[in-house]
Amino acid sequence: MKMIVFGAGNWGTSLACQLAGNCDVCLWSRSREHAEQMNRDRENRKRLPGIRLPDRVRAGEKFSHALDADDIVVIAVPSKQMRTVAEELAPHLNGQIIVSASKGFEHSTFKTMSEVIHELVPESPLVVLSGPNLAREIAENKPAKTVLASADIAAAAKVARAFKNSCISFEICSDMKGVELCAALKGIIAIGVGLCDGLDLGKNFTGLIMTCGLYEFKAISGFLGISEKTIYGIAGLGDLIATCLSTNSRNYCFGRLLGEGVDRDEALRQVGMVVEGVQMAKTIAELEDLNIPVPLFNIISKIISGDIRNYREKFIQCLSNYSSNQGGM
Repeated sequence: MKMIVFGAGNWGTSLACQLAGNCDVCLWSRSREHAEQMNRDRENRKRLPGIRLPDRVRAGEKFSHALDADDIVVIAVPSKQMRTVAEELAPHLNGQIIVSASKGFEHSTFKTMSEVIHELVPESPLVVLSGPNLAREIAENKPAKTVLASADIAAAAKVARAFKNSCISFEICSDMKGVELCAALKGIIAIGVGLCDGLDLGKNFTGLIMTCGLYEFKAISGFLGISEKTIYGIAGLGDLIATCLSTNSRNYCFGRLLGEGVDRDEALRQVGMVVEGVQMAKTIAELEDLNIPVPLFNIISKIISGDIRNYREKFIQCLSNYSSNQGGM
């Protein structure tokens, strides 16, 4: 058995480094030049500088290695690329287990990543990997725990055995959609925390954002049918806290840049990687029409889209006037 990791960003590279403790890993990049650089320098200088690639990790251009029956395919690409990747993978697969390590949502169809994959590769067992797993911390072998969610518990157990190492421990559950939706929603709250720090509003206000954000997180999750066990588990609240508190979080970094006065496009350029919370904000804006009271999510979404000028006072006012009738408190 070998692992195929599709996506040579910081997260895919971090996973490849961890998986190499158990088996050979093929790290697929869209660029042949990028793959050659990683093999030559034993480092992903573009996405994960300073982390040495283990000897059992070999980078290659996508589909440069044939897939065997026992291989496990890990997809770690931005959500907006998932449909294209699944379409490309489909002809090469013959029932191999697919692990979706991508956090996000297909906004045009309101589908989760596993739903997109299942639509295009229905014969492959699916496992979703999600939790408070910041890429650089995983690459640095700092301890973590994550969730493996699947309707096929045997497939989830096989993945847990194959992934087992001294850094990451696993929890198995069957709530795939709930786990994925929690991962998609938490990014907006992390952007709000970054905004707070960029505007120098202080940690008291940060605490307020996280509290009110959690209520709205729960309100939306309840509307979408996510169980409270998932909401308050490590794939929900655990991932939310880690993303809000880490200065390595893309969502937090983007929000902080906005708060410091950097415009949206430049902030995205400076982050240098996909910020899933920005995409999710577009979907959240549509919830106003469904009569779901999420004033904090709405104002953060409007700040991201540039619909509010001189937003500092309105941001403060939103939280200062927050009431039980607005956010379900």
